[in-house]
Amino acid sequence: MVRTAEARGVPTADLLQEAGLTHEYLDDPDARIPGPAVLAIWNALRERTGDPALQLAAPTTLPFGAYRVIDYLVTASATVGDGIRRFVRFFGLIADATSLSVTRDGDDHCLCLSMADGGAVPPVYVDYVFAALVSRIRMRIRPELHVLRVELRHPEPQRTAPYAETFRAPVSFGAAADRVCFSDEEWESPTASGDAALARLLEEHARILAQRIPSPPSDFSLEVQKAIASALPEGRSAADVARALCVSVRTLQRKLIAAGTTFREVSDSVSGWLATQYLEDPAVSIAEVAFLLGFSDQSSFNRAFRRWTGQSPERWRRRLTGRRELARRRCRRSRFAPGGPAPIDFIMRS
Repeated sequence: MVRTAEARGVPTADLLQEAGLTHEYLDDPDARIPGPAVLAIWNALRERTGDPALQLAAPTTLPFGAYRVIDYLVTASATVGDGIRRFVRFFGLIADATSLSVTRDGDDHCLCLSMADGGAVPPVYVDYVFAALVSRIRMRIRPELHVLRVELRHPEPQRTAPYAETFRAPVSFGAAADRVCFSDEEWESPTASGDAALARLLEEHARILAQRIPSPPSDFSLEVQKAIASALPEGRSAADVARALCVSVRTLQRKLIAAGTTFREVSDSVSGWLATQYLEDPAVSIAEVAFLLGFSDQSSFNRAFRRWTGQSPERWRRRLTGRRELARRRCRRSRFAPGGPAPIDFIMRS
C-alpha cells in the first residue's frame, strides 16, 4: 500500500514516522505490525491518494516473491485448489489475527475470511487479501483463473468498477460472509508450474517458519518504560533506549510492534505519567517540568501535554489545585459538623 501510494507521487514518510515504522522494517519478513496501526496507515493512504479502492490495486504491483515462501509454495502446487489450501494453511505467516477457511457451497469451493475470534474482518483488509490471492495466482500459475463470484459483507461503495476489474466476476455487497468462490472445475484445474517434490520441501519450510514466529516477552514494553524514565531528562530517543537495553533500534521497534505498541506510544505514556506527577507539586514550575522530561523548551512540552491529555499543563494544574481545595473544604466541614465523621474516616473513604 505504501509503495503503491509513493508510485503515485503521494508522500508517506510522515505516516510511517508517526507509526514508528521505516521502509526497512516493512521489508523485513519477520516484522509484525499491529492491526490498528496497519488500518490507520491504509486509511490515511486511501484518503491521500483519493482512491478508496487502493487496496485492490496495491497487491497487483507487488513483484512475485514478495510474500516469500507462500508465493513459491502456491506456485509449486499441482492444482489451483491445492495452492489455495496451502495459502490458507500458512496464512498465519502473514497475519495471525485473521482466519482463512475453505468451505463447500454445493459444487463450489469458497474461501472465507474472518477474524480469529469469528468476527468480521475490516473491509479494506478483506479486499486486499482476496485481491492479493487472485492476482498472485494469475501472475504465475493460471493467468486465465476464473472466479465464480465474490461476496463481501461491507455495503456497496460508490464505485464498484474496481471490484469488477480486479476479480473479473460478479461481486455482491452486504453479504452474510466474506467469501471468494470457485467452481469445482476451476478448483481442480492444473497449474502451469506444479512440482510435487518442491511443494513438499517448501511446505516443510513453511511449517518450520510458522513454529518460529517469535513471541516477544510480555514485559518488554515495561523494560522500555523503565529505560526511558531512567534516561530522562537526556537520552529519551529510540537510539539511546536501544543502547541502554543492549539491542539495536530495529530490534527495539520490532519487539514493541510485536507487543502491540510503538516506541512513540511507550515514550508518550512514560512522559505523560511523569508530567502529571511533577505537576502535582506546586513548587515545580512548568518550565522545570519540561526540562525534567527532556523537552527543549516549554512550548514543545505544552503541545505534547495537550496531545496526551487534551488540556494545557496550566489548566491541568489549576483543576488539580481546585480539586484539592474542594477536598480540604469538605474535610473541614465534616470535622466540625455535628455528628460528622472523624477526619481519618473521611480520608479513608475518599
